[in-house]
Amino acid sequence: MVSCEKQEGIGGSSSISGKIQALEGSFNPFTSNFDTTALYYLPDENVYIIYGNDSNQVYDDDFETSWDGTYRFDYLRKGSYTLFTYSKCDSCISGSRPIFWSVEITENNKNYIQNDKTIIK
Repeated sequence: MVSCEKQEGIGGSSSISGKIQALEGSFNPFTSNFDTTALYYLPDENVYIIYGNDSNQVYDDDFETSWDGTYRFDYLRKGSYTLFTYSKCDSCISGSRPIFWSVEITENNKNYIQNDKTIIK
């Protein structure tokens, strides 16, 4: 009898959660610093998950943050995951750039809580 190992994805008992916060302000050319005017948790922001660690793959699922900036992906198997959201980018042609972070799920029945991710709005 041959045993097979399940790939990353849904069908497991673990989850990944965290919060997205927005940083508002402007770039000050005289000081070469970003002058912050506001920092707050961001509702209605899309967070994407890729099953695996290849950020060049198309995302597998997404979650729109709650009123307090919270996102959560449930029912995940053990394995590697890449999450991302978009941040404003004045020097990018599209006006935004992806912010990626990786999560390794090594245990079942566990919520992997991520540090707050800050994006520029």
